[in-house]
Amino acid sequence: MGDKKSPTRPKRQSKPADDGYWDCSVCTFKNSAEAFKCLMCDVRKGTSTRSGLILTGSE
Repeated sequence: MGDKKSPTRPKRQSKPADDGYWDCSVCTFKNSAEAFKCLMCDVRKGTSTRSGLILTGSE
């Protein structure tokens, strides 16, 4: 059979929306491009909603 590649999915980010705005990835509020954090929920611009791997000091 042929080489099948799984389709690549674009990374999910706070997208720079049209007209100089970006949509918060947490609450979806439309913030101005100059805002470095969401005016509604205080999440930083570009913060992902995905939970990362949590590492603890005990092994």
